Amino acid sequence: METRASFNHQERWSIAVGMLGLITAFGIPRFIYTPLLPLMQADLGFGDDWAGVLAAVNYMGYLCGALGAIFVHSINTKRSLFKISILIAAVTNIGMGLIQQDAVWLILRFFSGLASAGGMVLGSGLMILAIAPKHTATALGIHFSGVGLGLTLGALWVLAFKNLQTWEGLWISSGLLIFVLGLPALLFNQWYLHPQKKAALASALPQQAFKWLISLVALAYFCEGIGYVISATFLVSILQQHTEFPHLGDYAWVVVGLAATPSCWVWAKIAQRTGEFPALIAAYGIQAVGIILPVLSDSIAAALLGALLFGSTFMGIVSMVLVYGGRLGGSKPTQLMGILTACFGVAQIIGPAFAGWMAEQQGNFNLSLILGCGFTLLGAALIWAAWRVQQR
Repeated sequence: METRASFNHQERWSIAVGMLGLITAFGIPRFIYTPLLPLMQADLGFGDDWAGVLAAVNYMGYLCGALGAIFVHSINTKRSLFKISILIAAVTNIGMGLIQQDAVWLILRFFSGLASAGGMVLGSGLMILAIAPKHTATALGIHFSGVGLGLTLGALWVLAFKNLQTWEGLWISSGLLIFVLGLPALLFNQWYLHPQKKAALASALPQQAFKWLISLVALAYFCEGIGYVISATFLVSILQQHTEFPHLGDYAWVVVGLAATPSCWVWAKIAQRTGEFPALIAAYGIQAVGIILPVLSDSIAAALLGALLFGSTFMGIVSMVLVYGGRLGGSKPTQLMGILTACFGVAQIIGPAFAGWMAEQQGNFNLSLILGCGFTLLGAALIWAAWRVQQR
């Protein structure tokens, strides 16, 4: 069984720096918007439709970054853009607290999304290239826990300081936190291509049914993007109106982050035992239950259980799909990971804008969550179809 001890010194540093990139460029700047949103709406009075637009613009930046990453091949260029992504994430968070202009906010959220793609696609690509082939699955399970750690850290930051700082102050202080935590990644220059990786990448060949297989996986990943992003954007706002427990949304968001942190490693182990496709089908199904629970019951238990099921699956799905896509990509793993991430990104643009508009029309998020659950189940069906193609 693989353990951390089996990594050499260079691999350990690569994993640690990659995780810091995910925490600072992706986890904190993307997900702190969710617990800050109710505070901003209460102070400024904007509706769920505008909240959805701000989220969609962030994901549009992520999509552009993911597409751009497809064309970046040099390790040195990836390294430079990775560092720039962390700096942009810090600056855009600070800017959200300093400037209260709609047009500027749209620009800041777009560039924050661009930085998220740098942390996710480029950072993950650098880490994968630096790890021996036999350690890649374990390394990715550890690496992707950075997203859950960043989400949890942002949630706890808001929860701890919301009574001491305004929402503007929380944006600014979180930006400074990103910069401080990102310093080791900014100073790290020893990215390299693992010698064993050269031979593995050169010999990897896509399967004969590659086009059908990857198309089905990409469509399933698109459906996951729709289902995931509604809860990821509005969960705190949905639960914040709970009369018996006013801070339920904040605590549920912490539960999401805590559940997400080990989820990639757990799902990697499950996939090793059952195969990736059965594991993905199970994860999609569990997530669908987590998404729909707040609609079925307004109890505290249902809210926290839904947060637990959602948090324990969404990053597991992301990691399993990207690991599988990277393996199918043969000699160009980053390119295929970028394409899959772009499919996810398109869904994230559509999802929050449409969900926010529907919530403004309906007066609640029930229909949005039902649609999110439906898309997640459709994704599970598409994964099953891809599994059948692979078996043939």
